[in-house]
Amino acid sequence: MTHEPITVLYLDHTAKWSGGEIALLRTLEAIDRNRVTPVVALAGDGPFAERLREATIETHILPLAESMREVRKGSLGGTALFTKLGAAAGFAGYASTIARFARKRGVALLHCNSLKADIYGALAGKIARLPVLWHIRDHIVPSYLPNAAVKGVRTLAKWWPDFVVANSESTLQTVFPEGTHKKPARAVYDGLSERELLSPEPPTTDRWKQTPPRVGIVGRLVEWKGQHIFLEAAKRVLASGIKAQFVLIGGALFGETDYEAKLKEMATPLGNRVEFLGFRNDVPDLLRGLDIMVHASISPEPFGQVVIEAMAEGVPVIGSDGGGVREIITHGNDGLLSPMGDAEALAKTLLGLLQNPAQANQLARGGYATVRQRFTATNNARQIEEVYTQMLTHRPKKQKITSQTVSEEKA
Repeated sequence: MTHEPITVLYLDHTAKWSGGEIALLRTLEAIDRNRVTPVVALAGDGPFAERLREATIETHILPLAESMREVRKGSLGGTALFTKLGAAAGFAGYASTIARFARKRGVALLHCNSLKADIYGALAGKIARLPVLWHIRDHIVPSYLPNAAVKGVRTLAKWWPDFVVANSESTLQTVFPEGTHKKPARAVYDGLSERELLSPEPPTTDRWKQTPPRVGIVGRLVEWKGQHIFLEAAKRVLASGIKAQFVLIGGALFGETDYEAKLKEMATPLGNRVEFLGFRNDVPDLLRGLDIMVHASISPEPFGQVVIEAMAEGVPVIGSDGGGVREIITHGNDGLLSPMGDAEALAKTLLGLLQNPAQANQLARGGYATVRQRFTATNNARQIEEVYTQMLTHRPKKQKITSQTVSEEKA
């Protein structure tokens, strides 16, 4: 990159406050403004836009029709991937809108932060003759997307973007399962902001913070997050005579009320040993009040933000042994790993840790250090800046914007 900061346009189809958007905000707050001027274009307004404005990040709402913005991943089977996300005139028109905005704003590069933004961002990049980065934060597998969509995304990833960034090696392998790809790609781990790393280091101790110790799980109440595995393990732990309090933090945000009802039915025999706290905005405070945090997903996580959030607060973590989580936790050093979907194994691991608070403290201190060494927003931002440099090196100079080029884009 030149000595002058480049302008990067970040694209996201949603303004909801969810994992990918939280991760992007952390990056943008840590980005070096001497190297990058961030500009964000969202397809709708909402909490994410509000947070961006609060962080004094230039944010624009370029409305996309709700019928296009709210296409659900489960509806992308068969030819729908292309009829809804590719060939639709409205979608192509929106890409032209993005391209015109990018050229007028003097953008050097497009950074796409969601799967839908990947599609219209790639089209906009072709129109505006700008390099495009796809930031993949989801496993591109049939358990997450219909087969046709999986094949479509994997195929397009080989040709459309100039660079692919994934939030873990696990995610990258699902985009390019054959191990080779046509365009440069790398894993860049998400990280926490400086204000999320202010908690003091846990003191050395062989005692729990709470009596009885509080064991929690954090996340949306949805089956693949494994709260039912957590409750089954809790049942086994309590049946062994070990006293502990089990806490579920999170709500059924997208209509998973049947699953929530199932969980509460499972918890009924355990009485007041189980608490449902619902959706909360004070998760860091709640994490600090836990003695152990359990991550129990039954499908591999692309990364595992709640894992690093708990580690940052000095809470020992037991994580599902799969996906990006095994790239975060080194078993026995800064956390423990337990087989995915195995309640009996989780109960055994929990029992061992509940009987050894000194080991839990050692793991907590290890996790606290690991996050500050490897999973900071500053580290993330520096690596993203390196990617931008690689993408822009030796590229031809940008075409001068004239009335003719604007007319061509409108056409």
